[in-house]
Amino acid sequence: MRCTALTATAVAATLLVPAAAHAAPAPVTDLLGTYSFGRAEVIAAAGQAAGLWTGARIRHGFAGDDLIVTYTPRETAAATETQVYTALYNEVSDPRGECARVGADGVDRKVWATFRCRTGVAPNYTLLVR
Repeated sequence: MRCTALTATAVAATLLVPAAAHAAPAPVTDLLGTYSFGRAEVIAAAGQAAGLWTGARIRHGFAGDDLIVTYTPRETAAATETQVYTALYNEVSDPRGECARVGADGVDRKVWATFRCRTGVAPNYTLLVR
């Protein structure tokens, strides 16, 4: 009887451990996108401060700056919105376009599940993600 109980416990532990190990996806490092010169640094710092990625690096190129981030992929939207950053009209030629592009890049790579760009008093756009 004792062997049966130990065997049942061992089988149950073996079956449950793999499920727990697969529950949380592993962090990945991937290109979020290529942005105007100097903008990748702003987006990188804001995303890290918001807790959306644990690391970021910039690769300077001919067409702009690549933003490479380390994050845990999301399959579902978070319960609450997180503010990432605000594209200011006096710093970006097309704040709405940049906000939409960063938001879509994050959805494509599963950094976040959904996004919206909220406009402010001036033609600034704040990126909010879930």
